Amino acid sequence: MTDILLSDEFVYTVNNYDYVVTVWLTKSGVFICDGKEQHSYRLKYIHLHDIIGVKAHYGEKDTVFLLIYSFPLVKNRFNGKTQRCKKVEMLCASQHQCTTGNLKQVMLWKNTITSCLRSPKFKVGDPQVTEHRLYLVFINPKGGKGIAKKLWLNSVRPMFDIASIEYKEVYTEYSGHARDYVIKDPDLFSYDSIVTISGDGIIFEVFNGLLKREDSAKAIKIPLSIIPGGSGNGLCASILHQCGIPITLMDAIFVAIRGVSTPLDLVKVEQGDEVMWSFLSIAWGLLSAVDVESEKMRWLGEARFTVEAVKKLLSFPIKSGKVWFVKAEDTHVENLSRSSSVNSEINPEFLPKFNPTLRRKIDKEPVPADIKGLPTSSQSPSSKGSSPRRRSSEVDEEPLDPEIDFTTLNDVDHDTDGEGSIDMSKMRGRCISELNNYPDPDAELSCACDKCNPPDSKAIPADVSRDVENLGLNDHIPSTWTMLSGKFATVAAFSLSHLTQDYQTTELRMGLSCGYLWLMWSDCNSFERKDFLQILLQNITPESNESKTINFEKIKAFRLEPEVSEKGAYVTVDGELVPYTPLHACIHKGIARVMCLPTHN
Repeated sequence: MTDILLSDEFVYTVNNYDYVVTVWLTKSGVFICDGKEQHSYRLKYIHLHDIIGVKAHYGEKDTVFLLIYSFPLVKNRFNGKTQRCKKVEMLCASQHQCTTGNLKQVMLWKNTITSCLRSPKFKVGDPQVTEHRLYLVFINPKGGKGIAKKLWLNSVRPMFDIASIEYKEVYTEYSGHARDYVIKDPDLFSYDSIVTISGDGIIFEVFNGLLKREDSAKAIKIPLSIIPGGSGNGLCASILHQCGIPITLMDAIFVAIRGVSTPLDLVKVEQGDEVMWSFLSIAWGLLSAVDVESEKMRWLGEARFTVEAVKKLLSFPIKSGKVWFVKAEDTHVENLSRSSSVNSEINPEFLPKFNPTLRRKIDKEPVPADIKGLPTSSQSPSSKGSSPRRRSSEVDEEPLDPEIDFTTLNDVDHDTDGEGSIDMSKMRGRCISELNNYPDPDAELSCACDKCNPPDSKAIPADVSRDVENLGLNDHIPSTWTMLSGKFATVAAFSLSHLTQDYQTTELRMGLSCGYLWLMWSDCNSFERKDFLQILLQNITPESNESKTINFEKIKAFRLEPEVSEKGAYVTVDGELVPYTPLHACIHKGIARVMCLPTHN
C-alpha cells in the first residue's frame, strides 16, 4: 500500500464475531486488515471508485459507528449479468473512553473519505470538503409509464441521502414547465447539477431553457444528471455506454452521484424564426412517423416503438425533398468531388467562375477544421436563496432493485493550358504585383493582402465557404456541400450511440463530444422491406451496414427541405414534433455538460 492517508484501529464484525482490525485509507480505497503491518491479511477492500457516501452513527454506550456505503459491480451467478449491489461496511470506534473522542475519530475518517471522493488529488494537510452538494431535480410524473415519481421516492432519493446530496425537487405540471423554470430561476447557479427523472423530453426542455437565458454561456455549463424515467432514454443509455457500464437505473443514479462534468455536443437547429438545440436526433420520414404516431401508446413504454413499427410494415412513408450536407472532414474546405446513392449534384448557382485560361485542381487531402466549444468551467456550489429538502438515511443492507433497465479554402493549384504553372499555396501572404512570370497577366484576380486591399474594403469571395457554425437557414449553401434530391424512405441525423436504450446507432463509443453527426438516409428507388426491418429492429449501424440502399455519412451540418405540400409527414427533433418546414442544423462541439464517470472507471 502506498500513499496512506489515514490509519486507525476499529472493531469490525464478521459472521457475528468482533475483530479488532487496522483500517488503512489510501488514494485507491479502504483496506481492512487483521494486523497493524501493511502485509497483514486483508479482510476487506473497498475501492474508492465504488463508494458513494460515508455516515456517522451513534451506537451503544460511548461507541460511534463509521458506515461506508459502496455500490460495486458484481456478476450475477445465475444469469451472468453484471449489476451494482449495495454494500454497507460498519466500523465501530470504541478505543476512546468517551463519546467525544470516538466521534472525533469517526468524523476525521468521514471527512477525509468524502474529500477523496470529491477531489481525487486530495492529500493529507489539504482543506477537507465539508459542504454538501445541491441538486435541482425535475420529476416528470407523466413520462413513459408514469413511474418517475416512484423511482425518485424509492430509489433515487435514498441514494442521494446516503451521498449527503441536498436537493430541491420540482414536479413538472405541463409541457415546457422545466424550460420555463430554468429560464426564470434566479438561484440556478447555486446548483451543482440539474437532475432529470424522465424521458428525453424534459432534457430537451432543460437544454433549450438554459440557452434562452441572458447568461446562457454560463448556464449551459451546469451539468445535467440523467435518470431514466421515460420511453426512450437515449441520452442516459449513451452516457452509460460511454462509461462502459450496464444500462440500468442503479448505474444511472451512481453516475449522477460519482460522475464528473463532461462536455456534450449540441446541434443548433434553425427553422423559420425559431432556434432550438438538439442533443439526440433529427428525423424525417420513417423514424419520425414511428415516433409521433406511437405517442398514443406511451403507457407501453419503449414497446410502443415496436408496435408502431409493425404497423408501418404494411405501408411505410415515402417523402419527397432535398437534403444538403457537408462532410465532417470537409469543414472549411472547397471540394467539388461528391458521390451519393441518391441524385447527388452541386448547385450550379454557386459554382466558381474562374478565368477561362485557368482550371482548378482540388487538393485530395482536405485539412479538417476544429470546432471551438465553450471552455470548461467548474461551478461553485452555493445554497443562497434555496430551500432544499433533506432526509435522514438509515443502514439498509438490502440491495435496491437493479433489474429496472432503461437502456477556408484548400491549397489550390492553378495550371495553364500553355507553358508554365504556379502553385497558389506559395502565393499566400504575398501581393500579386510582386510575383514574376505569372502565366496570364490579363487574368482578373483579386489579392487579399493589406497592400492591395485595405482592411475596410476586404470581403469574403462568394464561393469561399464560411465557417460551418456561422451558416444559417437564410444563408446560401456553399458549393462544397453535397445535395441529395428525390424520394426518401427515411432521413435521420444523430450524434450519440443510442436513440433509445435498445436502439444502438453505432457499435463504437463515439464519445459525448465527438464533433460530428451521423447522417443516415435511404432513397425509395430500391428500398425494400428488409431494409425497413433492419432500421426498425436496430440491426444496422455504420459499422455493420451492408445494405446498398441505406447510407451513412459523418457530417458537420445539413439542411433539409421537405416537400411541404405532402400530408401525413413529420419532422422530429429529439422526439419532439416540429413544423414541417425547411430546417438547418449544425453541430456545436462540447458546449453543454452532463455527468459521466471519469475514464478510470
